Amino acid sequence: MKFDETPKKPDDEDDENYFDDDTPTKTIKKSTTDPDSGFMHRDGKPQGFFYLDHRTVDSKCNIITDTFVTPGNVNDVKPYRERLEYQIKKFGFEVETVGLDAGYNTSAICKMLLEDLKIQAAMGKRRGCQQKGKYGKYKFTYIPDWDVYICPERNYLEYVTTDRNGYKEYKCKNDRCANCPRREECLSEKQKTKSLRRHVWENYRDEVYVFTHTDEGKEIYAKRKEKIERSFAESKELHGLRYCRMRGNERVSEQCLLTAAVQNMKKIANILWKRDKQFLSRIIKNLTYTTQTHLKMVGLSVV
Repeated sequence: MKFDETPKKPDDEDDENYFDDDTPTKTIKKSTTDPDSGFMHRDGKPQGFFYLDHRTVDSKCNIITDTFVTPGNVNDVKPYRERLEYQIKKFGFEVETVGLDAGYNTSAICKMLLEDLKIQAAMGKRRGCQQKGKYGKYKFTYIPDWDVYICPERNYLEYVTTDRNGYKEYKCKNDRCANCPRREECLSEKQKTKSLRRHVWENYRDEVYVFTHTDEGKEIYAKRKEKIERSFAESKELHGLRYCRMRGNERVSEQCLLTAAVQNMKKIANILWKRDKQFLSRIIKNLTYTTQTHLKMVGLSVV
């Protein structure tokens, strides 16, 4: 393993440096054994050098329609638009809705789906990256007509400015935070007043949030764990995709594509078998009914 000084942008859109082109240089880890892999560091996931399989399945039969491999340190958001447009163009899909986990819930993805591709989305909710034990952005209510946020103590956070990355900044004025009874729960030791940031495209995230909590949105999001999570589980438990068998992005892609092909063949065979079984069952019923009717006509008893 070696360490290279290369710039690395934050993975979280709520990070203040997410859209900043002048992000300070960070030290990232690079494997000497497999340079194509990426060092993954996520909550609830093991740390180490991994590859990520970005997979898409259909909601009806759970057929894998796309699989795309990236290093483990690549954010899920980055290849999403390219892979979605690739499937729509190649297969002629008429996509109406998509179900995504919270990792895809960014302003850019929501705008791309709702405005550019006219696709409705049901996504998990992201609460941001607030300090542990402190109030997050979800504790504050945004009033679109007034363009202000309201805190739990009914104080206004008013618009101040918009930075070059498209973030609007809101601050509580008149030193109202100094005498606030919830100051310790809201502010850190270095903060004097509460400030929030809202991207200019965040209204698209609000639309997705509203749709996700409708009956249709809940049904779509519930299918996500039944479809895509099950597909990944089958790959790992039944087809050995928990570990890479070869090194390099190209060879790992081969393993993922072959695994997806095998899973699809099993799914298709099972669907055809059920269809043929139903077809044969209908034929047998029709023959039985015809035979019984014919026997009655000739005066024979039917046992």
